[in-house]
Amino acid sequence: MRADQQAGECACESGVAGIALNEMNNMTRLLKCRIGPSVLNSDLSQLLNESQKLLDNGADYLHLDVMDGHFVPNLTFGHPVVKCLRGKLPNTYLETHMMVSDPIQWIEPMSDAGVNLYTFHIEPVPNDILKVCRKIREAGMKVGLALKPGTGIEAVRQFIDSADMILIMTVEPGFGGQKFMNDMMPKVQWLRKNYPLLDIEVDGGVGLNTINACAEAGANMIVSGTAIINALDQKSVIANLRETVERSIHKCNV
Repeated sequence: MRADQQAGECACESGVAGIALNEMNNMTRLLKCRIGPSVLNSDLSQLLNESQKLLDNGADYLHLDVMDGHFVPNLTFGHPVVKCLRGKLPNTYLETHMMVSDPIQWIEPMSDAGVNLYTFHIEPVPNDILKVCRKIREAGMKVGLALKPGTGIEAVRQFIDSADMILIMTVEPGFGGQKFMNDMMPKVQWLRKNYPLLDIEVDGGVGLNTINACAEAGANMIVSGTAIINALDQKSVIANLRETVERSIHKCNV
């Protein structure tokens, strides 16, 4: 056998081994349930105390709803508040759900504020989705892509590989306390079927009465606002949400 043939076969074997190793790594990477309470409905004058209480009661991360009054009619808080919260909660995983018309405008400020996951809506920037994803990564944050109820899954298909998480809204964005839209679950089901290890988040009307639908569809990141915030026993609600999702995840993992 010529030396170049031998080298070629060795390279091929090495490449096959590398592919096999990657496949094994993917197989051993299991989905994890994460519960991220939305603080929007909490007492915002006591944001730190409310956030710490949620974390003490079992929250995995905090979901921060940022609204600009344009993309949605409501107006909430911005990066100065997030930065203050980060200063008091240095080890907490923070997601900002950017319900804004110009997601690029807020990437650097939110990165500076210490955001971990920057989730933006694809609807206002249909021609710049990849550009926004790239800038978010360059700023050192993970990428989340959010879809309003009226946005079909086909609108995000080609961008899924550029994201770390897909958020399926189960209410119209902009206001808390709305009724859960069960007809959004086929989007979640499609994502889970085609992307078994993808982080899929649901947000809107999620609570003890609707978590089964979310879990069975395949969501593993659960945003819950009023159901947790207004609960007399937040720890119990968070534990029940987690237990339901973990049962479904276990079925997927086995």
